[in-house]
Amino acid sequence: MINSFHTGNIVLHGNFSLLNFILLAKAGKDSSSFDPSMIYLVVCLVGLFLLVLFLLFSKAKLFPIIKMGFIRLIYGRYSFEFIEFFKEHNIRNPHNNCIKDEISMHFYVFFKPNRNALFFDTESKIDFGDIPFLITYARLAKQKGAPDCINIAKFSGSRIKLVGYNESLQNMKMRTMFYFINNLFAMGEYHFPDLHRIKREEILAPLTRKYLNNIDIQSDNFYITDHSGNKIHFENNGFSITMRYYFHGDEKINGILNSVYGNTGGKSDAFISAMKQEELLNKL
Repeated sequence: MINSFHTGNIVLHGNFSLLNFILLAKAGKDSSSFDPSMIYLVVCLVGLFLLVLFLLFSKAKLFPIIKMGFIRLIYGRYSFEFIEFFKEHNIRNPHNNCIKDEISMHFYVFFKPNRNALFFDTESKIDFGDIPFLITYARLAKQKGAPDCINIAKFSGSRIKLVGYNESLQNMKMRTMFYFINNLFAMGEYHFPDLHRIKREEILAPLTRKYLNNIDIQSDNFYITDHSGNKIHFENNGFSITMRYYFHGDEKINGILNSVYGNTGGKSDAFISAMKQEELLNKL
């Protein structure tokens, strides 16, 4: 005999029981719910898509940053390679510049002397303090530490690096600078920027005592040359005093500089090209 009964508008027949009805209702309710794992999958896919888009649109900036970090790790933050990276990518040099003009002009004075300059010879060997010529930058940095400023340039494909240190001499502020050609120290420079606080005689006296037997020099532009051809250039332009010490004892360095300036001191194409490259770098 088949039993039936009414539950509201629902009629249950046969062997269906109330328990079966409840289980079916629960199963129907569970089948309509959304699996949370699907949400996580969708979020992950969207995040991956956005990451790919970010990498594609930012690779122009991301890859140079990675390259810069690699160069800094391998060569150091004061290396020629590190500074040149900023030039190649039109980014401002992160270090202070030692000079505002071009490095090429600082060598130029030894190839094209001023017409009003005086010339003297010395029996003493010209040196630059306690720093020997032809040392490498690594040896200089080991002795003096990290520089306060840096400039770079290229002469006929050769790498030129200038590093400077802010120092003082008898309470007079000065900047001591070292010029490297292909990583060899070739020229030193003392620069006294403020003539209001220093006297010309105080700077000139030690120089003439060491090299010229204390002779009285009235000129503000003169050269001193030793037997090896090394030179000192003293210049007082009314605003600052500069003393440059040029080493002439290395044939390779001499050949590089002669290829730029020529034996006559004329402005060759190589010299003009070097100046243009430096001018661009300084503006960056």
